[in-house]
Amino acid sequence: MMDVSGKLAFITGGASGLGFATASALAAKGAGVILADIDADRAAKAAETLRDQGAKVLGIQLDVTNEQSWVSAGEQARAFGAVQILCSNAGVGGGSGPFEEYDTEVWRWNYAVNAHAHLYACRTFLADMKASKEPGHLVITSSMVAIVPPPISVAYISSKYATLGIAMALRNELADTGVGISVLMPGMSATRIVETTRDLRPAQGETGAAAETSQAMQGVLAGGMSPARIGERVVRAIENGDYWIFTHPEWKALAERVTADMLASFEESADPAYQGDDIDGLIAANGGRMFGIKI
Repeated sequence: MMDVSGKLAFITGGASGLGFATASALAAKGAGVILADIDADRAAKAAETLRDQGAKVLGIQLDVTNEQSWVSAGEQARAFGAVQILCSNAGVGGGSGPFEEYDTEVWRWNYAVNAHAHLYACRTFLADMKASKEPGHLVITSSMVAIVPPPISVAYISSKYATLGIAMALRNELADTGVGISVLMPGMSATRIVETTRDLRPAQGETGAAAETSQAMQGVLAGGMSPARIGERVVRAIENGDYWIFTHPEWKALAERVTADMLASFEESADPAYQGDDIDGLIAANGGRMFGIKI
């Protein structure tokens, strides 16, 4: 159990959507928050909102794809206090259209925001969190599409799948430290991700069918779950030490079908004479952990 009161959280994408919702829920329980967002004005206004509610809060500009921007953010954060909760949350959509027609710059940008930024976040704060005598917690935002991939953006789905892989690997790596970890797996949420993607993508605007898909997704997400409820669930996960944060149970049946399809495809060995992989040796050679626990 972790008491978030008095702790300081650093949240990327913190000025709106799930980031701001998590910040609000943490602040309501007495935590201080640093709202890091690529939109400096929005970060400042969001910080003012929480400050008016009595929270200890700092709003800063951060481009999660830029290492120098992370250096500056780290310096500003340390001047404000010791970060004990890190929410690596910023994300963008990947656009739509056939995979073979993807704009390569949009592809690189999507991965830079949705996957590579988790490395920069941990590089900036995780060592200090581990060294601290205080309990800490890391929250990484993935998506249900990393488990159940619908027929939408290949860039978005694959980058969120990479994010899930990062979180699963870190679950083992952090097991013997004082830093807990959660991976947030939301379904449809009423956030600005479509608008943010449209505003920031490093290429000309989508046209034709791709633009129609983008507009349709904006409408679908507008009817999604309130970010406020998701933010409250994230705080409960931090408090309880939950690894998985599933917020939309209606996806469970599809997740079961994906898992069943995968398991049903295990057949006899491709080489009947092969003695089989030494799974126990593999686990032992890498710290003896699987799923964050000793095996």
